[in-house]
Amino acid sequence: MLRSETRKTTRLSINEVYQSLQGEGLLVGTPAIFVRFQGCNLRCPWCDQKEALEFGKENYTIDTLLEEVRKHSPKHVVITGGEPMAHEGLYPLASALLEEGYTVQIETNGTLWVKGLETLDLHITCSPKWAGGWFVHPKVLEKASEIKFVVDHMLTLDVLLKQEFERHLREGKMVLQPESNKQEFLTKAIQIQQKLLEKGYIVRVIPQMHKVFGLR
Repeated sequence: MLRSETRKTTRLSINEVYQSLQGEGLLVGTPAIFVRFQGCNLRCPWCDQKEALEFGKENYTIDTLLEEVRKHSPKHVVITGGEPMAHEGLYPLASALLEEGYTVQIETNGTLWVKGLETLDLHITCSPKWAGGWFVHPKVLEKASEIKFVVDHMLTLDVLLKQEFERHLREGKMVLQPESNKQEFLTKAIQIQQKLLEKGYIVRVIPQMHKVFGLR
């Protein structure tokens, strides 16, 4: 199928499109357009986007979504959810955005993979979840630009030291994000950071800055 036809016929289930600052992870502070997919395969109790958990109707084509994206100024697009990797339309969407000159970041829980993404120049933020047994798909591990852990009651040092996360630890591409910016989890994150530092690893503690700023 021609690319032009793919853009017209590929259907996407989108919860919302809006402009803000990237408030999480290594790209914190970057002006961005957020494209939120509707539907997730996990159910984390502290999820702050519960309205995007259930799978919904396909309400956009790639062309109509691009029209919405073009209304905003930033040239960085964050594809989030829900869970973007639960949608086959993710690959043609990411390809179309790259063709239009946008940089593309995908936020994922890491349990799923969409074929074809390995061929694209993407910033993939993987946030493993205990609701998924901390499992991360091998392709996600291979392509992830950063691993971001939500620091809550369930996260332990042993999880961060799992062999599959060693490369991101060694390369300084791991982020600890206190759950809901709560003081108890900020304290826990700093304690974990110190223990990792003693083992020779540097990780970053970054709260949800958009919430600090009162942004979406």
